[in-house]
Amino acid sequence: MNDHPLWNLTREALAAIRTHYEPAAEHIAVESGLDGWTWGLLLAALTFEPETASAARLQVRMPYMAAHPYLTRLIAAAEKGYLAEVAPGEYRLTDWGRAETQHFIEEVRAAMAEADPLPLADSERLANLLDRLVQTSLTTLPSPKAWSVSLSYKLMPAASPPLPYVEQAISCLAAYRDDAHLAAWQPSGLSATALEALTFLWRGEAASLDTLYERLAFRGHPRQMYAQALAELRERGLIEGPDSAPWVTEAGQAFRDQVEADTDRYFFTPWACLDDGEKTELADLLARLRDGLKESAA
Repeated sequence: MNDHPLWNLTREALAAIRTHYEPAAEHIAVESGLDGWTWGLLLAALTFEPETASAARLQVRMPYMAAHPYLTRLIAAAEKGYLAEVAPGEYRLTDWGRAETQHFIEEVRAAMAEADPLPLADSERLANLLDRLVQTSLTTLPSPKAWSVSLSYKLMPAASPPLPYVEQAISCLAAYRDDAHLAAWQPSGLSATALEALTFLWRGEAASLDTLYERLAFRGHPRQMYAQALAELRERGLIEGPDSAPWVTEAGQAFRDQVEADTDRYFFTPWACLDDGEKTELADLLARLRDGLKESAA
């Protein structure tokens, strides 16, 4: 099987796993009074240790987000005792917050383990194949920098039961995909908001400044930030036209196509650690896992 469809299948399996642990995660979120995004930040804070959690550190993996949505949630978690502010804008998990975060992890992983539809030997084999991809990704340097995947790897559980291990291994690969994407475009010097604006125009998902702002309002940036992003893209010759109807130039198309090609090249290089037979085996196991989870959730 080719790497692209195999990765798509891997993501489909992860989505199927998510349907089985989401009720446990949502229950904890409701009881805590913190939303799911904030719980994600608590998990991130755990991986940052011994460093602090801050908006700036959270933006390393996701530079498209404004700082204040992160900071607002860090403050909310601190107000409830999960985090302590140790310097302006810098937070650490409290002892209680760390224990509660570990409890969150244990609860969602228990739900995963209970839902595993594969025979134990097959589930263990799937975990082994995915682990080989993760281990090779961790050591495939210098491009991309393995920052996100290294942090995600800190959350790897014990190998038994295997499905939580499978889930975290796939999460590690998704983190490495983010590393690969950052490595593909950041050397250009383009701002994160300009790159994302170009991506939405390139994909045909926005056709004006107004629609761009509407689609990306969740990022927390003001409308003016995207007006500046379009101006930056025009200055680089990547788009032309007014804010009401910008279009991607030939140079912009070539640039964004190259970003995608470089992302794939970086991301899939470690996948050569599996031979064709092992990739076929991996595809079969992932498909059976996905289908089995979907059937049991129906």
